[in-house]
Order: sequence, then C-alpha cells, then structure tokens
Amino acid sequence: MPVERAEDHPTYDFEGNTVISLIAPSRGGIECVLYSVMSPPGHGLPPHRHDHLDTFTVTAGGGLWHLDEATFELRTGDSVIVPIGVRHFLEAGLEGATFVVTMLPGTRSILDDGSEFVPAWAS
Repeated sequence: MPVERAEDHPTYDFEGNTVISLIAPSRGGIECVLYSVMSPPGHGLPPHRHDHLDTFTVTAGGGLWHLDEATFELRTGDSVIVPIGVRHFLEAGLEGATFVVTMLPGTRSILDDGSEFVPAWAS
C-alpha cells in the first residue's frame, strides 16, 4: 500500500488560503481526491460551484458557509454535502477555519466570472 508522508504532500496558495493535497490522481488516488484547506481569520474561499458533488468536514475553527442563498454557521466537526452546481463559499471566523474536502477526480471549479478549472491540488 503506497504511503505519502506529511512532509511530501504538495502545498498550494489559493487566494490567501493554504491548500494541502493529501490524495490526488497523479499520486495514485484514481477514484478520489482529498485535500485540506486552511483559511486565516476573516478570509475564505471565493464563491464557486462544481460539476460534481463536493463534501467537506471542518477540522478546526469555523465560520460562515454560504450555499446559494442560505448561510450556516459551521464549527469543528461539522460536515457539509454541496450538491452539484450549487454556488458556495466560506467566510472563516475569528479562529480561521481548517477543513478537509473530498471529491471525484477531474471535478471542475466554476467561478462567478465563468472561468473553469480543475485545481492543481486535485490533479
């Protein structure tokens, strides 16, 4: 069974957030993608949507999570399933927010300006 040590996980900066790729197709995760996002206090992810299901769990801190027109306060241990095509984004709270995300390989992120991409940490 392949093992990738923590110090070998690729790390990315995305709009001021630190993204750590834990499992990706390029490193053997042919059926899943798993990554961690650390958002500093008052920061967060930009509004976006996906062409596949997106799921995540808050592992530290929390903040406000927006799904279309609904807003939810999230804290450590909370999980969210984001349906396909639903616009969503995070506003990290005073402690910041750390969460793990899993999705299918090749899942496209679609920003409000219409640009689409498969994140490097999920390739």
